[in-house]
Amino acid sequence: MPGKERSDGSVFMTAQDHNKTLVILLSVIGTLWTMVLLATPWIIAKSFRHPEQMPTAVLVVAFVFIMAMLFWSTAIAMHLRKPVGRRLALISAVPLLMFWPLTVYIWWFMHSEGAKQVYGVRR
Repeated sequence: MPGKERSDGSVFMTAQDHNKTLVILLSVIGTLWTMVLLATPWIIAKSFRHPEQMPTAVLVVAFVFIMAMLFWSTAIAMHLRKPVGRRLALISAVPLLMFWPLTVYIWWFMHSEGAKQVYGVRR
């Protein structure tokens, strides 16, 4: 079981455990965006039938690609505990506002003393 055990037998999560949890969640979200990216050729073929709609299709593909890369790069940087991972996590929290509990969790952890130690933030 992850975390450390207290004297009363309950378990608490360390900063590394919170970091691993966020890496897993952001990897899942990155995977979902990647699956959407793989489906965009079929979506575009069904939805955009006229040549004047092509710029919109290109924008849709670019947006999906950027979102997939944002979540994957955040998960990888956090897994490697790079200082940029903390910044990317805070940026990644913005598009996740519709899943506000996850946004709050990211924001809370990244501003905690444990995360600042993990990512080498100096005061």
